[in-house]
Amino acid sequence: MKNLGDIKKIGIIGSGTMGHGIAEVSALNSYDVVLIDISQEILDNAINKISSSLSKLIEKEKVNEVLKKIKTSTDYKDLRGCDLVIEAVPENYDIKVKLFKEVTNYLKNDTILATNTSTIPINDLAKETDRRDKFIGIHFMNPPILMPLVELILGKDTSNETLDKAIEFVKKIKKDYVIVKKDVPGFLVNRINTKTFLEAMIMLEEGFSKEDIDTMTRFRLGFPMGFIELLDYVGIDVVYNALNEMIKRGEKLFIPKTLEIMVKEGKIGSKVGVGFYNYPNKIFKKQLLVPKESMYKINPARIISVAANEAAWLISNEVATKEDIEKSMTLGMNWPYGPLHFADYYGLNNIINLLEKRYKETNYDLYKTEPYLVTISKNGLGIRSGKGFFEYFYSIENMGPVSYELVENYAIITIRRPNKLNALNEEVWRNIRIFLEKAENDKRISSVVLTGEGSSFCSGDDIEMMKNWTNSAIAKKWLDDLAWPLVNTMLNYTKPIIAAVKGYAFGGGMELTMLADIVISTENAIFSIPEAVIGAFPPIASPLGTYFTNKKIARYALTGDWLDAKEAENLGLVDIIVPEDQLDIAIFEITNKLAKMPPLSLKSVKNAINNSKSIFVSSLKNSLNELVILADSKDFAEGMRAFLEKRKPVYKGE
Repeated sequence: MKNLGDIKKIGIIGSGTMGHGIAEVSALNSYDVVLIDISQEILDNAINKISSSLSKLIEKEKVNEVLKKIKTSTDYKDLRGCDLVIEAVPENYDIKVKLFKEVTNYLKNDTILATNTSTIPINDLAKETDRRDKFIGIHFMNPPILMPLVELILGKDTSNETLDKAIEFVKKIKKDYVIVKKDVPGFLVNRINTKTFLEAMIMLEEGFSKEDIDTMTRFRLGFPMGFIELLDYVGIDVVYNALNEMIKRGEKLFIPKTLEIMVKEGKIGSKVGVGFYNYPNKIFKKQLLVPKESMYKINPARIISVAANEAAWLISNEVATKEDIEKSMTLGMNWPYGPLHFADYYGLNNIINLLEKRYKETNYDLYKTEPYLVTISKNGLGIRSGKGFFEYFYSIENMGPVSYELVENYAIITIRRPNKLNALNEEVWRNIRIFLEKAENDKRISSVVLTGEGSSFCSGDDIEMMKNWTNSAIAKKWLDDLAWPLVNTMLNYTKPIIAAVKGYAFGGGMELTMLADIVISTENAIFSIPEAVIGAFPPIASPLGTYFTNKKIARYALTGDWLDAKEAENLGLVDIIVPEDQLDIAIFEITNKLAKMPPLSLKSVKNAINNSKSIFVSSLKNSLNELVILADSKDFAEGMRAFLEKRKPVYKGE
């Protein structure tokens, strides 16, 4: 068999979107091309599209030079002399088989015959040819001229020489590739795509709006298109047919009723002007969507869980390597990360728990947890343990009741007094500051997360600590040595601070969230500044809260009333609200976005924010001193005793 270096002529059968795209990229990279279709009119239209595309890529005078390398024909005999022939006709088994049987008569003995099929098994097609060893799947992503990835799918008889020649061809046209080592329905990219499309349809039929699904996909997962608009772009009929093909070949999937209705009504996407969205002039255009609070109602881990589960199946069945799986989805579908990295970031335990929960609720095979996924989780749960499908930089340090985790590019500072609802004592005040300073000086870290262990964020200052303030001198020492140094550090911090809140955020705990830049809260979080109720007062919330909320905080500072997460959001104290099981995911989303920002830009934004708070430094110090003064009062002492003795306090204004 010739080396690929001898290949000079490529035959392409079918001049539709994929066919003329493959012809264009081949000619652009110095191959002579023969483009075959059933009529000259169709071919002329294809050449016009190639010319239009080339004019956007290269200088005008070079366009004709490339076009001269493409010969069009309606006769298979013009494929004589081709070293590689790629079939790119519609996804119909009978059409493809008829084509292969006819075209074989005109090919050289050593010509490689390839198919661009996305769904039909390579082995089924190869057996209908006279060259099973020279038959291979070369599956381009759409559009071929732009997408950097090609899937190379091996049939059971595909020779190593054929694979080598295919690889060299792909390299010469400047594409990257993944190898699908076994011929399974859907191959690699579309096998994962099918599962995620199906999950998106399930979400839609559960009642989530198409806009919320698409905004979640774009702005939380970071995908270039939402799943619903992607269905319109690909063609709802294409996905419908792909699902049917996979079901015919034994895959335990199902056709969502919504897809059946859309196909029956002819609403199959942008190519006909209407799908889930409308497309005037039948031209696809991404929807004008912006992030909305409702997108946080949808758990993005549902998409990642089915994708990672399928990836685990592909690995355990030796269809593809984990590296090729990740490459296939990042290069082939423009995902920011592959499904396995996403699973590591979200936590393998969370992915497995979600799959098990969904399977119990629905009994869909889609959610049956792959044993290999469980096996991997036993060695590590992902980024928060330093190892999952891949290895990550991770370290943890405990200092009394506070821990410090370095997780790739961000730090997590956790208050670890769950039996005390993470109340702030002297050690907590001191150690949060020490760890903040450590993160400040670590160039690897782009942001810091402050959170609490167990069911609560922080219930405020520990009464056991405050009862020891028997006079203002002791309280003043707490202020000078512990409270103000932490407050001042947070006021002047040069990296973004994220407060991740669940359960109670009371008193000093709520005040810490006001010193953070971004507050993520679970739906079940409760906020309160009840210090006045126990004879003290909220020294940070009073001045800063007035600034944040345009005095609306006054009611809560005066009465100690509780706020739920939604009311805290309405007051401007909370930025993002998520269901409880999405807190870790939201932390990853925000820290990941911050890690991608230019460090100097982040620092400039932080400096501006900090400067705006500087006007409150004097009032903050005065407020903290007010608390010190209160420590000398009888009412303060009564409030502390009554709280510890679990009785109603009796205040005398003394």
